[in-house]
Amino acid sequence: MTTAFTRTLSSFLCFLLLSLYALQASAAPTKGAFESGVYRNLFVEYGLASEKETNDRVKETYQQLFYSDELDDSGEGLFFPVGADMGFIKDIGSNDIRSEGMSYGMMIAVQMSDKPMFDKLWRFAERYMQHKSGWFKGYFAWHLSPRDPFKSIDNNPAPDGELYFAMALYFAHNKWGSGEGVLNYKKQADEIVNNMVNKPESDLSVPMFSKEKLQILFVTEKATGIFTDPSYHLPAFYELFSRWSATDKEMWAKAADVSRSFFHKAAHPTTGLFAEYSDFEGKPQKTSFNKNSHNSAYDAFRVMGNIAMDYAWFARDAGQKDLVERQLQFYAQELAAIGRNSAEHSHDGRSLSNWGSSGQTAMIATAAMVTDHENAKLYVKRLWNQATPAGKWRYYDGLLHLFAVLHLSGQYRIIQP
Repeated sequence: MTTAFTRTLSSFLCFLLLSLYALQASAAPTKGAFESGVYRNLFVEYGLASEKETNDRVKETYQQLFYSDELDDSGEGLFFPVGADMGFIKDIGSNDIRSEGMSYGMMIAVQMSDKPMFDKLWRFAERYMQHKSGWFKGYFAWHLSPRDPFKSIDNNPAPDGELYFAMALYFAHNKWGSGEGVLNYKKQADEIVNNMVNKPESDLSVPMFSKEKLQILFVTEKATGIFTDPSYHLPAFYELFSRWSATDKEMWAKAADVSRSFFHKAAHPTTGLFAEYSDFEGKPQKTSFNKNSHNSAYDAFRVMGNIAMDYAWFARDAGQKDLVERQLQFYAQELAAIGRNSAEHSHDGRSLSNWGSSGQTAMIATAAMVTDHENAKLYVKRLWNQATPAGKWRYYDGLLHLFAVLHLSGQYRIIQP
């Protein structure tokens, strides 16, 4: 009887230890991937797919968006070749080329270890988007015509493009090493990061990163106004700039913490939503040129992804769990009430549209990188069951969808030196 009891107790303790280990392995991290090297596959953890099925999904999604030759408005692809060694990502719905999409494309290509695609996009961006003279020298025109000679539609930069260009170039240097000229990834990244901060102020413009506020600006143009865009705040990138850039290392480290604090100020206290634009204290910024400027809409989708990436990579702010759970609760309640999420809301959560967005669903799902709340699992499942965006509006939705698939499969990683 004593032997039987001992065996039973031993088996129970073994089961308990294994259960605790499994719980610890699947719980949201307390140490970031930069230190731990651990990137979770949430699709596998939540029982939605096997490792192979996840890998196949990543490859299929990338193949559709970057290599499909169905390029008309009803098609599937986003990449348009230009000659043998260049190409661009096109915003199909707006019929233009954006620094946002080009830099996102480069980030995705380096994560997919696709050097030919990366170099084609970078050669095009450097040749046609990056200013070679004047005050804007080194910055990128935020959108171009998609027809040769690819003339600039607006010379002003959109600073999220510069952030992603630089980060993708640092990753490329770490993965493949730097070449010569335009393919000297490290030199190009260093110059972009330096220009973001250290351009001299002119009568018309200011540098796109404020040394005084330690925050990214929405635009550099004084006439438009000096304020920020919450979705441009990328503390995870700033952490890496503080380690790898040639200049302003200490400033970038401080800026990462400023952005983490900013997220708490800018999130609505009840809904957790973020406005499209904000002042430097997080108050929604109303403008004459964007009816949604003070509301939560398409730019704001990305804030959840930025917070999730920062937590997964660095885990410096435990309060980010509250931020994402607050927003998750709002979206989950709306979904239960009307069967979908609205793409546009007032800051306090009033629906302003009768349509949703697959890109929005994708970004909500990244909350699972911060919390294992049931609402997060709900959106990971919705993402897994969501088709890769196609058709006229596949550009933004498709890129956000692929970012989320990479993140939640554990394949969007810090590429270390």
